[in-house]
Amino acid sequence: MLTLRKMMEISRFYDFEVLAGEEGLGREVKSVTVMDAPDIYNWMKGGEFLITTGYSIKDNPKYIEFLIKKLNEKGAAGLGIKLGRFIREVPESVVHVANELRFPLIHIPVKYAFVDIINPVLSNLVNAQSRKLMYSEKIHKSFTQLVISGGNTQQIIDTLEDILEIDIIFYDLYFNKYYFGKNNDKLIKKMQNSSLENMLKEYNYYTVSIHKQNYGYIFLMHDINNETLKEYAEIALEHAATVLKLNVQNKISNLQVERRYRSEFVQDIIMKNIKSIEEVKNRAKIYGWTFDSGFLCLIVDIDNYKAQYIKMNKKYYSGTLENIKEQIFITTRKIMKKYFEQRVYTTFSDSIVFLLEAFEGDNEKLQKSLDNICSEIRKEILRVNGFTVTIGIGEYKTSIMDMHESFKEAQKAIKLGRIMYNKNKTIFYNKLGIYKLLSSIYSTQDACEFCREKLKNIIEYDAKYNGNFTETLKCIVKNDWNLKSASRDMYIHYNTIKYRFNKINEILNINLQNQEEKLNIAIALKLLDMQE
Repeated sequence: MLTLRKMMEISRFYDFEVLAGEEGLGREVKSVTVMDAPDIYNWMKGGEFLITTGYSIKDNPKYIEFLIKKLNEKGAAGLGIKLGRFIREVPESVVHVANELRFPLIHIPVKYAFVDIINPVLSNLVNAQSRKLMYSEKIHKSFTQLVISGGNTQQIIDTLEDILEIDIIFYDLYFNKYYFGKNNDKLIKKMQNSSLENMLKEYNYYTVSIHKQNYGYIFLMHDINNETLKEYAEIALEHAATVLKLNVQNKISNLQVERRYRSEFVQDIIMKNIKSIEEVKNRAKIYGWTFDSGFLCLIVDIDNYKAQYIKMNKKYYSGTLENIKEQIFITTRKIMKKYFEQRVYTTFSDSIVFLLEAFEGDNEKLQKSLDNICSEIRKEILRVNGFTVTIGIGEYKTSIMDMHESFKEAQKAIKLGRIMYNKNKTIFYNKLGIYKLLSSIYSTQDACEFCREKLKNIIEYDAKYNGNFTETLKCIVKNDWNLKSASRDMYIHYNTIKYRFNKINEILNINLQNQEEKLNIAIALKLLDMQE
């Protein structure tokens, strides 16, 4: 930019003299204007170097003091005044105010016509703007040619680094990847232990964003102290950011297409839409997958997602919910990537399904490992997104052609798991026990009649007297008929739970010391939960 200091260095202005406000010579000059009325400040836009003979204020030299204050408020660059013709000298009070405001007051010799000042300054401004436009055009062509020739993100960063002649790092937020300039091995080692959060605090950066969505950050690893170079650097950064946006969006588009085809392939497997193992293996080669070993199905299902979606019927909120879902899927994939080299997955409206490679052997060891991984997924999703998920895991199958069975088992594990534990649990299908048997009969007429026969009295009693004996019974069964454990679970005194237990025997008209009666009641309660 053209500052007052640079303006005074123009060779024609060798005899200009700073009368006051020297500390403000760094102010930017955007134009030159002539004072033709005392209230000229009302038309100021900012950045003007105002020149005057003093004729309009010759009868009140002290008015300059007021004028300087007003010009400073309007953001003017400075005031040039011809002394000796209409105003002999500037009062001390004016000098004091100018110095205090750091507002430059410059003496212009009488010999200068206004045009002698206006033309050189405007010429300098136009030339500077022309240089910037030429530089911008050059940079634009450089990056455009790079994109046309199929240049990738790394080449864009290398080009930007050559232009700015400083070390550059680009962090791709969408793909979670750093790009370093060429021959930057030392910088790569230095940044290995540095987090994105620390980098944003430590270095100057330029945000690459589209419609308020951030796609990444360009980090400048060194300061640019020269104001002119800083201005030119911003031009280069703007053009680099533009082509980076195009590049990132292109990669996202390609990725989404690939994901869609890959997802459809996985859905064909779990829905048993593929009839031969040869077709599976041929399609798998496209994505670099091998299906030589056995697999099992794991489903991560978002708790209460559909209910939340129905509540958030406005476009803004439903869009926000879609973003949360995508973030949950991203979190899940990141954790899975740490433990499984081959990640075969597909997504549905509120769940993500993984086909996990496994080998015959220690089933207990595999389940323990999966349980730890699923616990990590649930904790991270709750921490980052504030949502809970239920995870269902089907049984191991030796052939990929049987994955539809493992998928159905994982679905059933989620359904029954929510009955047993409500939500935020990991359920293995092979550990469901009696629930696997009950799942096939719980909605039959015989099962409903069995429930009514065994629990009708206590349910009607609770409804009539607003009691909670049914919940007490459930808690006692849950604690394996141990009354002390049940009292702790319900935060009530042991004598109270004993009273309630005896009352339950009375209401049901049975003896719950009898093992067969205990079994009947336990099964009836499980069926009741499933029916509800």
